[in-house]
Amino acid sequence: MSDFAQPGLISTLQRLNDTHLAPLEAELTELARTRPIALVLPCHGADLTRPALQHVVQELTGAAWLSEVVVSLNALGETTLDQARAHFAPLPHPVRLLVNDAPLPAAPTVPPGKGRNVYAAFQLLASEANCAVLATQDCDVASFRRADLARLCYAVAHPDLGYSFAKAYYSRVTDRLYGRVSRLFLAPLLHALVRIAGHHPLLDFLLSFRYPLAGEIALTRTLAASLPLTAGWGVELAHLCEIFRRIDPREVCQVDGGTGYDHKHQPAATSLARMSGEIAAELFAQLAVEGLSTVTFGSADLVRVYRREARHALRRSAALARINGLPFDPTAEESIVEAFADQLATAR
Repeated sequence: MSDFAQPGLISTLQRLNDTHLAPLEAELTELARTRPIALVLPCHGADLTRPALQHVVQELTGAAWLSEVVVSLNALGETTLDQARAHFAPLPHPVRLLVNDAPLPAAPTVPPGKGRNVYAAFQLLASEANCAVLATQDCDVASFRRADLARLCYAVAHPDLGYSFAKAYYSRVTDRLYGRVSRLFLAPLLHALVRIAGHHPLLDFLLSFRYPLAGEIALTRTLAASLPLTAGWGVELAHLCEIFRRIDPREVCQVDGGTGYDHKHQPAATSLARMSGEIAAELFAQLAVEGLSTVTFGSADLVRVYRREARHALRRSAALARINGLPFDPTAEESIVEAFADQLATAR
């Protein structure tokens, strides 16, 4: 994405020069000698059966800048630990497997999933204090490129840049536009909240991110240790809200992860609708912490304004698809918006 725009409260680090990727990895390898980098792979048992994880592992074999890899697992099912470990055997780094199916003593009611996987790995790495920078990478990304993760880690690892937290963003498009929860639900919802409640520092912060639901982040060990345990689809949003409270926006950046990002797609009628409901509930809880009245949340006015903002988002998506020669099904997209609006009406 070759532009220089810096909208919002945080820094945007665009990808302008692909020829610099090899020198950047070499420099990152040197930086990692004094600021070791650990990678957390939050992994569902089903990921072990998919080609995407094999591709991720293959790409990571060349990541000389990583000090260690922690695979934080849940839902292993009938897969044994030895079988799971075999998937990561090609990695030249020290690899540890954490299994998080048993309840956490600190939060016995929090169900297993990505949130618990990330939290457990962050707490382990923070307690050991061997690594200065921690990063996460989703295991279902078929288009994963090692250089994109290197750029993300570099933003935090380089002391001269001054960033404590970096989040990836990317174009969710392959043969068509994806990213429906972000472009048709969360972005219109944030704009609707601004319309109703006015500008609020947290809303403005969240609107600064090009892809707030991206799963890939890099951050300092100290910051990782401070993140609370969050379950469900709202974990990425909860992390951003906590980052907002803990550090200055000038210490936050988003890093261009390129185009062609492709991961496991969720069925719109079921998983995406449920996802939107959990994200809305998490957002409302975070805004309540900031003192915004809960009367606003789930009100008919909010749903009405969301629908209006979602119509604008649909129009923009249709134009984006057309100017790029991509297929676009307005009926299907409108039905997704309706499913999102139904979830919003009941979210608390």
